[in-house]
Amino acid sequence: MAEWRQVAKACALGDGHISIKEVEIMRAVILADGTANKSELAFLQEIKKEAKTAVKALDELIADCEKVTK
Repeated sequence: MAEWRQVAKACALGDGHISIKEVEIMRAVILADGTANKSELAFLQEIKKEAKTAVKALDELIADCEKVTK
């Protein structure tokens, strides 16, 4: 069985661009409980690094997660 990170990364980076819709989905899932853990933050940083392009909203999501990471 694939690990959630591999599946999510494949979906987010499928076309090389992280769209606003993808960021909205990740925001809803990651911050559903009002916090983010180190693994979730690391995941966001990884996909930002590996993406060819990304919307500014991804940077904003990363910043928001950094503020609430446990």
